Amino acid sequence: MAVDILWNPEPIITIQRLFGVRWNWLFEILTQFGTAKAVTVVFALGLWISGRRLAYGLLGVVLLATVIDVLIWSIFPVSRPHDPQIIICTDPGVPSFPSGHTVTATTLWGTLTAFGRIPAVISVYIVFLVMLARLYLGVHYLADLLGGVAIALILVVIYQRLWQKLMRWFSGRTFQFFLVLGLSAPIAVLPFTSFSPRGWELFGYAISLEIGMPLEYWYVRYSPTKIPRKKQVLKIAIGLGGLVTLVLVSRLIMSSGLVREAVTSGLAALWIAFLAPALFTSMGLSRHLHRTQ
Repeated sequence: MAVDILWNPEPIITIQRLFGVRWNWLFEILTQFGTAKAVTVVFALGLWISGRRLAYGLLGVVLLATVIDVLIWSIFPVSRPHDPQIIICTDPGVPSFPSGHTVTATTLWGTLTAFGRIPAVISVYIVFLVMLARLYLGVHYLADLLGGVAIALILVVIYQRLWQKLMRWFSGRTFQFFLVLGLSAPIAVLPFTSFSPRGWELFGYAISLEIGMPLEYWYVRYSPTKIPRKKQVLKIAIGLGGLVTLVLVSRLIMSSGLVREAVTSGLAALWIAFLAPALFTSMGLSRHLHRTQ
């Protein structure tokens, strides 16, 4: 039956034999387009180029997708592919269905398409490559990948249809509301640290965004402005350069472990949400909005 192929190891074995071990490095790179690293870079570029509405909108839908992932993993702990012919290239440490990388990739890039930021063909291509990489690495059945795409697409469609209503509702909230929301984020993320090692990354992001967002609101009030292309390139180069530098320094001075992951992601989030916007504003690469509250 056609449905049998969904839980069959044969597609994994076929892909691994087709490409061979020499392409392992490439698929390790491709799978990153469905990780927190990709979300971090897209969030940063969205905030610095388009402003907080796009950036925090993307962050919100990805976090919602992550919560859905964890709920499904908790209720239906499906085992990972297991077959003597499969080469397991990595150990995700969480149940197999749905594929978290596929859900994240489809949600992130699909939302960018839904918001009119990138063509649909680019999103489809990226998601396909992430799915192919997860098969090659031997960590998912086809059912895990297709289920992840279906879940994420439903979420993206619902999110797009509710987007304007959500924006109107959130625009009427006070700064105190967002402050309380930010303070509650680390508490909400804390259970993820015991469920998956990647939970510490989320915890680091949550702590720093809780600090960085209020600071940015009170002292920076960053807003992108139209600047010459050369200055725009300079701004992005400074932003990404600072981000990479912080990550590298953090990894050099701290030994490997979960605490290092939390600190590294925390420094990245603080740079993106507060330090870089403050630097851009002081350099005249963006404008400062006066506080209305």
